[in-house]
Amino acid sequence: MDQERIIKYFQGHCPAEEARQVQRWLDEQGAEWIDRFMEQHWEAIAQTSTEEQRRHLASQVIALSPARKAKWRWLASAAAAACVAAIAGAAWWTWSAPASQPLAWTEIRNDSNGVRTIQLPDASTVTLNKHAVVRYASSYNQKNRQVELAGEAFFEIHPDANRPFIVQAGNTTARVYGTAFNVNALPGAGETRIALQSGKIGVTCDSLAGEKILSPGQLLVFDKQSRQTTVTQLIPAKADSWRKGQLSFVNTPFKEVLLQLENTYGLHFIYTGKPQQQTVTADFPVNDLPKVLQHLAFIWELDFRQRADSIFIK
Repeated sequence: MDQERIIKYFQGHCPAEEARQVQRWLDEQGAEWIDRFMEQHWEAIAQTSTEEQRRHLASQVIALSPARKAKWRWLASAAAAACVAAIAGAAWWTWSAPASQPLAWTEIRNDSNGVRTIQLPDASTVTLNKHAVVRYASSYNQKNRQVELAGEAFFEIHPDANRPFIVQAGNTTARVYGTAFNVNALPGAGETRIALQSGKIGVTCDSLAGEKILSPGQLLVFDKQSRQTTVTQLIPAKADSWRKGQLSFVNTPFKEVLLQLENTYGLHFIYTGKPQQQTVTADFPVNDLPKVLQHLAFIWELDFRQRADSIFIK
């Protein structure tokens, strides 16, 4: 579900059928997700032009928000709007209700030199690449099963039709329908990559009007700068090649290749030349960095010189 549609819904601008679709989607996300979204987008959401729209907005956010004492700035603003709109009774009933039990978060990091596999409370498994972080709230496996990811991870999801599995990676959201897939969302990367190995997955991000359904063997790439999304074919077995000791690049830009190498080998690449336009599509054994650098040097006519843990590129 794209954020513009959600904002339009809260502003009361959605047609009836579209509003019902958004409402169903929000119900599945749960109150904690709505809290985070409202905190991030309140200023855009609150830009309504009439008192009627403000009444609608205030009633929507207060009805959907969990009962708690003034924790979020957006909730305070919503309550004030509701008061101005003569619905102060409902607003302040929510405002003064006992605070709900705050959610506890579980964060799991892979700070080792290899991969790490964990099991989530619903028996789904997640394999974390180096430096990857996954976190989930204590509400996990109630209405839904939502996790947040930074880095790269491979997911093998236990099917549950009543509790959708959702991965939030920056501006990209993957909704899972019982499947095995890979998400590469390295901090600082210009792209988010989602590759489906088996099953079915729906992806939403800023550039998509709706949910994009991927088939096994498809790779979705979201460019954070251009806000464009592309889908290419991929051998399904390559979705988790890093778990098998392989580096796999598919139409990967130069900057993203260097970032992946830094994450894999713990090295710092220093390059001050002009941006390279070519992309890399190749597979390498992860334990053979010289071979990787030799290949890149040939493609881009570069020279790699290593000093301690830094590699200078000319």
